[in-house]
Amino acid sequence: MKLSALPRQIPPALALFVVAPVFGELFSGSSPLNEFINPVTFLSLALLYGCGAILCRELVVRWDKGWASLFLLGLAYGIYEEGMLVQSFFDPTWPDLGSLAVYGRVAGVNWVWAEHLSLFHALVSIAASIAFVEMLFPAQRWERWVTSRRLWLANWAGFIGIYAVWEALTTYDPGIWKLVSLLAVLGLGLAARLLPGRRKNAVHPASLDGSQRLKAQPLRFFALGFLGMFGQFFIVYNGSDRQAYHFLFTMLLLAVYDLALLWMAWRWSKRFTGWDDRHRLALITGGLSLLLVLGPLTVGQQYPVMYYTHPGYLFLLGLVYRQVNGRYGQVGAAG
Repeated sequence: MKLSALPRQIPPALALFVVAPVFGELFSGSSPLNEFINPVTFLSLALLYGCGAILCRELVVRWDKGWASLFLLGLAYGIYEEGMLVQSFFDPTWPDLGSLAVYGRVAGVNWVWAEHLSLFHALVSIAASIAFVEMLFPAQRWERWVTSRRLWLANWAGFIGIYAVWEALTTYDPGIWKLVSLLAVLGLGLAARLLPGRRKNAVHPASLDGSQRLKAQPLRFFALGFLGMFGQFFIVYNGSDRQAYHFLFTMLLLAVYDLALLWMAWRWSKRFTGWDDRHRLALITGGLSLLLVLGPLTVGQQYPVMYYTHPGYLFLLGLVYRQVNGRYGQVGAAG
């Protein structure tokens, strides 16, 4: 199926409902395919990731905001999921923590893990999934995808309703930190609403003159995404597994590193106004590719299915990039 045919067959909100949990759980290696396709598991993940991504995108569109607001809403989502639902920010027995259950744990909070996961959800689960689906539906990039009041309320009901399920299943009590998490979510949401900025339509490179056209090749953005994701994990786990440095230095280094990556993307893309979908998709694909390579290497023995599925995911991403690149014709070939 060509991407140009998607708008006539699949609502973009439904696509995002599926893509968000795929990026956040399946591609990240958190859930192998055999577990992910379990109807109960998929529905719970889709209500969380899918509804969360839809709500973040719709709020940005309705507020007429930009990517800074989306990033703040992504951080709010990360705190909602990891701090209020599964409580991995606080529970020292959370199975994915490993050495981070001890490294950076102060006053009942897994601080390094909290920073790491908040950034991951903001960048991958929310921002990357939204940008990816918008590339699949370029004609509807700037439109509301949830126009019915009933569907709007259904998304909120699903997103908040899954909290009640987790509340019933979770036995760990973080005490005051659950209230702090709620206040952080509300504060980030308010900050996203108050930020200035407006989404600007992407411009096809063919319509730009020579001084405006982005000369950086998409491969550079792929490398930025791949190496950027690698650096995230290296900083966190080199500090925790090898005790290479104090956890506060890890947190500071991670923040500075992400700001440097943001500055590079901003500079190379001419302040996010000169790039097109080829560059954006290359950046996303680079980050996801690192995750898809790491999955079999780190937990492949536990989930052998990843040895077969992850190469397939990489192939699918390549097909999507080929079709997106094809929209630009000779311009895309020269980009």
